[in-house]
Amino acid sequence: MFTYNEKYNFTEIWFDPMIPTWEKIFDARKNKIINSVLEIGSYEGRATIFLCSEILKEGTTYDVIDTFGGSLEESGMSHITEKLKNNDFIYENFKHNISFHPNINFTIHQGFSQNILPTLVQAEKKYDLIYIDASHEADDTFVDAYFAHKMLNEGGLLIFDDFLWKDPNRPHPLHSPELGIRMFFSMYENSYLLIGQGYQIYAEKIKTNG
Repeated sequence: MFTYNEKYNFTEIWFDPMIPTWEKIFDARKNKIINSVLEIGSYEGRATIFLCSEILKEGTTYDVIDTFGGSLEESGMSHITEKLKNNDFIYENFKHNISFHPNINFTIHQGFSQNILPTLVQAEKKYDLIYIDASHEADDTFVDAYFAHKMLNEGGLLIFDDFLWKDPNRPHPLHSPELGIRMFFSMYENSYLLIGQGYQIYAEKIKTNG
């Protein structure tokens, strides 16, 4: 299994349980070319570094969208809240980590995805891989997926994080990604082939329109 070099700066390892599944998913798709990636919600870039180290080829274009201010849920985690008061450690760690991969063409879009994604659509951006790991709100997740659908190439891979995540303090379905993800696939069910489902959802786009 992939392991991280000590040169990287990380404070969290939330992505690590997904590594075995990602290795299987991408191994099964090793004949699929990935020239462009969009990551919506990166935090310090743990998934980013996995992709750069294990999957992507030199010259891949990689757009990243994140506020780098943490999420609503993370604001209740005292160790994160205190650190964010003193510095922009999430953004600084992300920049440090991707600095070891100069062969990947990164563009960082700092801000909220609902503001940035329409500009990428307008610019006619297209991607072979889109990873959605931003807001945990159902409506936000649906909006991210809606714009992602418009930009994902046919044959491309769409990954949703946190499909099974629940907010223990706010049990209504509006406050977890699952409802938004289910609504998305109910709308675009004829455009995707589900290739994996667990804590995350993995789907291949098989139809551009629909």
